[in-house]
Amino acid sequence: MSIKYNEKNYPYIDLGRGYIIYLQDDDYTDQRWILKAEQELNETADNKARSLEQLRELLRDEPKLTVPLDDEKFLLKFLRPLGYDVQRAFDCIRHTFAMKRTYGKDYYEGRIKPSHIRHIYDSGMVSFLPLRDDDGCGICVTQLGRKWNTSKVSMYDVVALFRINIEASLMDPLVQVNGIRIIFDFDGLSMSHVAQASPKHAMVSLQWIQKCCPLQLKSIHIVNNSMLFNVLFTIFKPFISKELRDKMHFHNRDYSGLTKCISAKCLPPAYGGTLDAPDCEGQLLGDFMQLYDKHYEAMDAFGYEESNAK
Repeated sequence: MSIKYNEKNYPYIDLGRGYIIYLQDDDYTDQRWILKAEQELNETADNKARSLEQLRELLRDEPKLTVPLDDEKFLLKFLRPLGYDVQRAFDCIRHTFAMKRTYGKDYYEGRIKPSHIRHIYDSGMVSFLPLRDDDGCGICVTQLGRKWNTSKVSMYDVVALFRINIEASLMDPLVQVNGIRIIFDFDGLSMSHVAQASPKHAMVSLQWIQKCCPLQLKSIHIVNNSMLFNVLFTIFKPFISKELRDKMHFHNRDYSGLTKCISAKCLPPAYGGTLDAPDCEGQLLGDFMQLYDKHYEAMDAFGYEESNAK
């Protein structure tokens, strides 16, 4: 199990047995995804070019906002998942950088890149599963119970983790097209975990997910949720929109229900699946994520110039 580089010089984790974990890739060439992007996201060469220019015009006119207008990949990670709805992509970018300006001191400073939170990756709290679901969705597992050591990982770190992981997922055009499914595992949840949560943490994390994240969150799956989870969920529930709530599935330990939503071949046996890939070592995932520090540093250079961002 090690980090390797493909012919494009993009890093990936070789898990062994033919399984890999990767984040970054160039545009897809498979006809299946080209057709899906056209049918579901209105992606054609003409619409892409037109939407890119319209978005650039809106961003040029936005006061005090600096973004990489010439970076097509940056613009597409907002346009493509949102079906080339230029106004929605523009609003999403505005909200992203307004949130950074408003909550930067507490939630961004010191937590802008993977190396800042690599203790989370080292702990094994996060897993990117190597296989896509049948519809092309990526799958990410976050363990928010037994593997979450609250003396080392704060709720501020966890909120940053969500932001950093979603940005990482958007590096892959296939994820931009197909979206992602997230599994939150609350096995071992205790009062020390619940005590980390607050209405402010809930509001900030959910406002970011619901207003700033262009990624298609296809579904969110809660597993191993005990009675104590209900206490935690009560803190977050007031800030969850109906649209997001409709995507949430609560399975507890009924993994047969989970495999009705996610193909069993993509899930490890711990979740009722048949995936025989070795588990990625936490420190190796931390090393891998840290390779993208410069990407996050570059993104951190952009934003609103003044505190009166809209």
